[in-house]
Amino acid sequence: MIRMKKYIVLFLLFGGIVSTTNAQIKIQGTVKHYKGECLTLSYYEGKHELIDTLQVGKSGKFVYQHDQHLPASLSVMEQKTPLYLEPGDQFSVVIDLKKEGSERVIFKGDRSAENNYQYAMSQLASLQEELVSGEYVAFKDYQKKLDEKARIAQERLEKVADEQIREKWTRLQNVIPLYMGLDYYGIVHRVNPDKVVVDPDFTTFVQSIDLNDRNRVDYNVIFGVINWYLDKADKTDTRDRSIRYLERVEKMITDRQIRNEHATAYMNWRLKGKKVTNMQEVFDKYKTVCTDTASIAACQEKLNVYLNYFKIRNGIEAPDFEMVDVNGQKYRLSDFRGKMVYIDVWATWCAPCKAEIPHVAALHEEFKNDDRIVFISISVDTRAKVWKKMVEEKNLAWQQFIVEGGTNSFFYKQYAIEFIPRFMLIDKNGIIVEVDYMKPSVLGCANHIKSILDK
Repeated sequence: MIRMKKYIVLFLLFGGIVSTTNAQIKIQGTVKHYKGECLTLSYYEGKHELIDTLQVGKSGKFVYQHDQHLPASLSVMEQKTPLYLEPGDQFSVVIDLKKEGSERVIFKGDRSAENNYQYAMSQLASLQEELVSGEYVAFKDYQKKLDEKARIAQERLEKVADEQIREKWTRLQNVIPLYMGLDYYGIVHRVNPDKVVVDPDFTTFVQSIDLNDRNRVDYNVIFGVINWYLDKADKTDTRDRSIRYLERVEKMITDRQIRNEHATAYMNWRLKGKKVTNMQEVFDKYKTVCTDTASIAACQEKLNVYLNYFKIRNGIEAPDFEMVDVNGQKYRLSDFRGKMVYIDVWATWCAPCKAEIPHVAALHEEFKNDDRIVFISISVDTRAKVWKKMVEEKNLAWQQFIVEGGTNSFFYKQYAIEFIPRFMLIDKNGIIVEVDYMKPSVLGCANHIKSILDK
């Protein structure tokens, strides 16, 4: 469950970016009561956030122009608000540093209604700061402030002329106050756990949320409500929390589509989390809650991979699999019986993998005259041409293979690989010595391999 402040910013930010090239953007601004405070605009190049500091004159005026990038957000004294812009936009902004809340920043000009709404919504997140201060805030007082900020945001939303944007943000407007109310519990429960549990106003608030209203709830709202009920439940019930969670889903969500979607999202979340030995039991419960056979089948496949984590371990016979070399020749792991096999699992798109290549090369060079060991690299790329090109460009001297299906391949799933690069050692009899071996860049790796070979 993501924190509320981040949730609001991400929802608005990625719902508002229209284009990031050929921007031809111009922003004029006035900062009232300016005394050198930091104001920045950020934009993205790919996944990388870049930041421009606004050059504010002594009079508090600034002008920002850019031909290539649309700013994605404005930060005023480290408080970030997303921007909704299109190429060619020209607008002005008035920032009054003595004002608080939604009146501190006012936009005028192109898309001013959208940006004034986004700024008002970003102010909802500021309520968290009061909660984390450590001083107890009664839910009644918190909700009063929340309702007021939501009211201001709603008024600004009604001024947005674009129907598609307004419809999208109406969904946010409906969900956020509920999520913010539930976030109150998450924060205060950590700071003042005894008080929040017995707060009658918070209890009334939670019990009023209809988990079958798809216009007002999403995964995070449902997650918050059910966990609140679990926290209040009989403490003598020591059964697995995930199973009790799914029981609550079954009991509280009568809308079949919402129940199926939420139970499946929850199951996927659990399958990506910490490895526990009772996941089959959790999955069996999930199957009684979800009625969507396609979702169950997809989760079953993920569960099979998950359970391989407990099956694939040092000391067992390494599962055999097929791979193809740069010439299209098929090989199997079993073809290398009689020698220890050092396996490097990588991909051309994996930067950490490529960083290890020189170290694998150094290991191979050190052992190239040792007939007891063979080095192989196995790519999980899905584009064989890209893989083959890199192998040829880097002139990799040891044997190179690729498996069909990449990260969905039999090999990747059977060995329960979650992250790459991954390194393994298989002995001459096909027994796994190290299913998750140290990186070749680790000091002493070569000496450790020698000690194993000399046993």
